[in-house]
Amino acid sequence: MDWASLHKILSDTTRRSILELLVERESLTYTDIMTLLQITNTGRLNYHLKALGNLLSKDEGGRYHLTEQGRQAAGLLRTFPERAPPERKLTAVKVATAIVLIVLGIFIITSFAYLLVFVTGPTTVAMTDRVGLSTEAIPQNTTIYLTGWTSMAPTLSMAWGAASPVHIYVLNQTQFDALQLSHTSGSQAPPSVLYNFTGPPASWVQQYDKQSGNVTLSLPQEMYRFYAWSPTATALDSFGLSQTQTEPGGAPSSLFLYLYALIFFAIGALLIVLAVSILTRRVWT
Repeated sequence: MDWASLHKILSDTTRRSILELLVERESLTYTDIMTLLQITNTGRLNYHLKALGNLLSKDEGGRYHLTEQGRQAAGLLRTFPERAPPERKLTAVKVATAIVLIVLGIFIITSFAYLLVFVTGPTTVAMTDRVGLSTEAIPQNTTIYLTGWTSMAPTLSMAWGAASPVHIYVLNQTQFDALQLSHTSGSQAPPSVLYNFTGPPASWVQQYDKQSGNVTLSLPQEMYRFYAWSPTATALDSFGLSQTQTEPGGAPSSLFLYLYALIFFAIGALLIVLAVSILTRRVWT
């Protein structure tokens, strides 16, 4: 056996351990070797026994012995014992470097995720519409017209204040048309807007009976009319409507920006992988 082959055989710790055990015990069974070396995989042990080749012999009882070449190889092991590899310690500098790399990688990834989602993507523009009325007198048992409004947003805010409790009515277009017809004689055409009339409306979408209020209405997109009624003479000091709509604005990000962000995603991920490799002692040993 040449030196290159012998070096290859003895380069494995399991095979060296088998030779050392046979030097101490002279002979061992297959089970003895498995037990002493705590090997649970028979295929692994068979591989090492085969690799030792003519350094071992096996008698009729199934016990392994060292051959002359095996004893010489074991002698070489004792003459030139293997040095234990230096322990690779995880120093404070390495831990701190790994933490910095992880934080930096997460920062890069989250920053460019924000860029894609909130900056380069489609945006919305808020548009607010408002209407406000000053003091309006409400005669006794009289309904007065306040304003008309086309609801475009999901929610509509309404606020009012009066000298005493008043009824605020919200009518849709169908109810408004019926109201006009009910206050028009057969020979006259319905007015474009019915301003004041005696008594409250016959039907409505929403109705509020408060001296003051600030409410949010959820109304389908449609034209609505707003009225106020009071059984006694009073004054509506203020009345206002407002709604905020969001409309698409801006433009979607270009392919260049997506590729640009992808590069930084990859850089961030590599920094995190490098940090994990340092912590697991795979690099910077």
